[in-house]
Amino acid sequence: MPLSDGITLCHDHTTSLEEALREVPGAWQNIYVSACKLDVGAGSVGGMGGEASGSEPANLDALDKSDQMLVVLRGWVALMPGPTPHGTAPALAGWLVGQLETLRRQDWAADLLQELRDALNACAHATDRAGAKVFAGMCPTVTMEGSCDTPLYAQPGRPYSHCPKCKAAWDVTDWRERALAASEFHSGTAAEISRMLSDPVTREALPQATIRQWVRRQKLDPFACDVATRRNQYLVSDVRTLWAATKAAGYKRAQLVA
Repeated sequence: MPLSDGITLCHDHTTSLEEALREVPGAWQNIYVSACKLDVGAGSVGGMGGEASGSEPANLDALDKSDQMLVVLRGWVALMPGPTPHGTAPALAGWLVGQLETLRRQDWAADLLQELRDALNACAHATDRAGAKVFAGMCPTVTMEGSCDTPLYAQPGRPYSHCPKCKAAWDVTDWRERALAASEFHSGTAAEISRMLSDPVTREALPQATIRQWVRRQKLDPFACDVATRRNQYLVSDVRTLWAATKAAGYKRAQLVA
């Protein structure tokens, strides 16, 4: 059935687009529920004597996917005729729902539907992987056979982790501090260093998106590039220093406002 003059998106696809736009608020809420959870992370960081393994923290991955969804919506909203709004992804999606008649006349409406559906699927996949425990480091117990090196996981907010192999109990914060001090001059990808520096006890997280933003703003330079994966590597010490300076600046601004 031919479309009416000026309309580029059929009724069925317009309905699909409306449904996708109405899914955005729920997906956005799920992202920030998952932001309080961390999945089991990698057992090692690149350049530290082993290959990275395991999945990324679900909160960081989910936040990356939410950023992508926001970029998609902002990009297409900017192409709409007339004054356009700014705001969160739910706000932009809600505005687009009210503009469906205009929206279905845009020659790029089908592209918006496909990109938004892909972004929603990516958010759903990321939030589905939220786990109950977080990676807390490798067990430092030394036995007659050598180092235990079993991956340790802790409940979010719990200060201790028990090794399932040697049964030792470790203070997560103390062990993390020692491990980070020993790794100052090692390197890793943005995702690996994000996992390493995000604290499972205090739940203080350094999103990998923030590291990439520092790179784009030329505040952080790559240390090297992994030939096999073509991913940039950054010095742990450089990232920690920049993160500490960023937090200190934020604290000073808060003090001035107060």
